[in-house]
Amino acid sequence: MQTLEPGCFVIVGRTTGGKVFRPSDWDHRLCGVLSQFNQGKLEYSSKVRPTVHGSDKAVFISGDLKASNPDMWNFILNFAKDNDMQIVWPDVCILPE
Repeated sequence: MQTLEPGCFVIVGRTTGGKVFRPSDWDHRLCGVLSQFNQGKLEYSSKVRPTVHGSDKAVFISGDLKASNPDMWNFILNFAKDNDMQIVWPDVCILPE
């Protein structure tokens, strides 16, 4: 079952000029800021997690993050802007599994 969420965005692993963003593990590094270890296994937050957009690596950002952790919301958004990355603001996101 798919869940829909308003207010989210997706950072795509390409610059606005179309170049693939490097390093290649940028998505996991960015998601790691809110991840935690549970019984020795890394678990990504439901609010910031790696996904795929088309054929590109991407990071899903939950709309809930803005209310629950505005500093992290701004950090992630500024990371994307500072690195000239593509940001997709859909009307509604389909949450990744």
